[in-house]
Amino acid sequence: LLFLATTINYIDRQIIGLLKPILEIEFKWSETDFARIVVAFTAAYAIGLLLFGRLIDRVGTKIGYALSVVIWSIMGMLHAAAKSVTGFSIARIGLGLGEAGNFPAAMKTVAEWFPKRERALAAGIFNSGTSIGVVMALLITPWILVSYGWQQVFIITGASGFVWLVLWWWL
Repeated sequence: LLFLATTINYIDRQIIGLLKPILEIEFKWSETDFARIVVAFTAAYAIGLLLFGRLIDRVGTKIGYALSVVIWSIMGMLHAAAKSVTGFSIARIGLGLGEAGNFPAAMKTVAEWFPKRERALAAGIFNSGTSIGVVMALLITPWILVSYGWQQVFIITGASGFVWLVLWWWL
């Protein structure tokens, strides 16, 4: 589950860059506009790491991780409704804040649920989701884009977090 969450996390964050050529034409973005959208995510992610680290220590991994995934999934899906640089920036801020909870929650989960001698392996497995997420985004984005349009790329990939959430609560 930690691996899957990390994979979804990295799929969701790659989408904007993969769709940039289409979105910059549709919305007439300049390079500065796109840079602002990227900075919005990056700044929010940095702040989110601090906030979620503290939150997860207070509420625990089960609730903290779930909250993180709900926020990033909703905000990922809301990209589909964006119509401007400001709209995409707001969605990216929410995505960055939510996604920032993944690593504090995953690391704390490893510390709490795995024996000491298995923690490095568990961390290695969940961290491999970063690379797998990038590869998966490269594979699924063009297919969804051609089949359903750019808005559905955000909706489908964002919704995958809710599938994970069911597994997280159930298992």
